[in-house]
Amino acid sequence: MKVVKVPKVKAEEVRKFAEKIGAKDKRRLITFDGSFVYIPIYDGFEEHFSGFEVIEDENPVFAKKYDVKKLAREKFSEEISKGIVSFKILGDLAIVKLEGKAREFGEKIGELILETFPRLKAVWCDEGKEGMERKPKMRLLAGKGSVTVHKEHDCLFKVDVTKVMYSLGNQYEKLRVANLVKEGEIVLDMFAGIGYFTIPIANHSRAEKIYAFEINFDAYKLLLENLRLNKIRNVVAANIDSRFTPESFADRVVMGHIFAEDFIEVAVKALNREGYIHYHESVPEKIIERPIKRIEAVCKKFNKEVRILGMRKVKNYSPGVVHVVVDAYVR
Repeated sequence: MKVVKVPKVKAEEVRKFAEKIGAKDKRRLITFDGSFVYIPIYDGFEEHFSGFEVIEDENPVFAKKYDVKKLAREKFSEEISKGIVSFKILGDLAIVKLEGKAREFGEKIGELILETFPRLKAVWCDEGKEGMERKPKMRLLAGKGSVTVHKEHDCLFKVDVTKVMYSLGNQYEKLRVANLVKEGEIVLDMFAGIGYFTIPIANHSRAEKIYAFEINFDAYKLLLENLRLNKIRNVVAANIDSRFTPESFADRVVMGHIFAEDFIEVAVKALNREGYIHYHESVPEKIIERPIKRIEAVCKKFNKEVRILGMRKVKNYSPGVVHVVVDAYVR
């Protein structure tokens, strides 16, 4: 866990900046010591605070409302507390991951969360994802309702947590790509989902047109609703398999699915002579160069020049495995 060490006179400016780019860790409180203020940020955002010292948060102070593990320890036991793997709030819903003894106390944990967070209407347990479409397996623990509206980077996302996944761990990546899009570009979002990348690009760039393809009909319906919700008019959405993507029309291709290596050829062909690809992959740290090699191999096959502009970690996926994104320029 990281904090930005900031002189008091700069604290408010840096805090607002951290919140604007989605870097501020809302689980932890801002602390101060003498003439310095320590602003908690999520891992992966360090490069945006190069003008300040970024250090480890040795003694993090968590906001009481987010310390669900502590509440479970006080209410039930240490064993049950340790079984709460994760906890997040999406709109007016809470989503937890449970293991071990905590799974048996799921309903009681759900009731405890609703008591602690009166504004929430339901608590769901995330029990994994299924298939290429990454359909969530969810179990209702307490309350009613699975549909919510989540706000992120001034974008609104209507979500049904029983039908589509929503990751809070790649907030920065969505805005980063949107800020890279140049005026007049034609953008292809190959795995649009409910608009995770499409909507920030539409709201925060001057792209001429965005093509959003999504094979999951439930996600596609939510995508259409979210386009209306955000009053977006420069998006062409289609409920199709991205394998049938047309060729030679896009300036930039977003590949936001972490198991999309079989689609790299399609993405390269979709580019109009030259352009950018943002390729996501889940990769073991021991073979961290694999995503780059895959892109280079496809480009070599089609006699394309490729320049790797960078690779960054989006988030941890599992022990020893990271979710990365590779930015490539192809011509």
